[in-house]
Amino acid sequence: MHQIVREHWIAFNDPLEGRVDFMYLDQKGWVSTGIGNKIDQTAAPHSAPTPAERSASLALARELRWLDAGGSPATAELVAAEWDRVKARLDLARQGHKAFKPPFTSLHLTDEEIDRHVFAKLDQMESFLTERRPEFLQFASWPANAQLATLSMCWALGPAFRFPRFQGHVSVRNWTGAADECHFTPDEGTIRIRNRLDRAHFLLAQTVEAQGLPADRLALDLSDVFGVQGALLALGYDPGPQDGVDGPRTQGAVRAFQGDNGLDRNGSSEDPATLAALGSRLTESGFTVLGV
Repeated sequence: MHQIVREHWIAFNDPLEGRVDFMYLDQKGWVSTGIGNKIDQTAAPHSAPTPAERSASLALARELRWLDAGGSPATAELVAAEWDRVKARLDLARQGHKAFKPPFTSLHLTDEEIDRHVFAKLDQMESFLTERRPEFLQFASWPANAQLATLSMCWALGPAFRFPRFQGHVSVRNWTGAADECHFTPDEGTIRIRNRLDRAHFLLAQTVEAQGLPADRLALDLSDVFGVQGALLALGYDPGPQDGVDGPRTQGAVRAFQGDNGLDRNGSSEDPATLAALGSRLTESGFTVLGV
């Protein structure tokens, strides 16, 4: 993948998945951690694992460097006990990760370990696509936006997902068609935002190729609040979920950016000077800027 995709990966996913340093159950009852990292091989959602599924799940969980409450490395037995404790509470899955925070759980990961695991999984997904799926053999030459959107789909669905029409479009670099076929369900919560982001990035990929722009630079469009939110995230500011809503958190992030760049702190995502400064900072950071 292009280096800019790797560099932007955590900023892209953090608002969608959150950063959780303990084990929890996701909305489908699978044990997860980190930035939406599933460590559960149970085939059916909201169900107890078979002995074989539990064994495979524990192997995944033990790939991570868990620490106990005192900061010492957790034993394999402690990791297994924690996984079992979390998995046993399928009734709490709908409540979100906060239902499993300490003292319910006692093991945790460092930020460095979360990042290490995220990038290891990212590399595994790319390898799966390029080595085992013929539609993605030219992935390395794709525009960065198309790479980002496809890996985003993999993060949510796994790299073996089957969307025949989508696969047909990407195999011939029809990014507009891919944008029309990248949607997955349930289209609610952060999945709705991910769907919108993936579609936007495939459309940006179409623009990049149509205009002959550099394929190894992510293109961002600053023509609306949605795009400005993405730009702020790329530059390390927190506008909240990238939902296109010009709410208090987005305005606060704009003010923070304006303050750091000597601009009037008016919080407006339409302020010409602010958009120009955003564009300049993004260009310096390796992005292609559109809509300004």
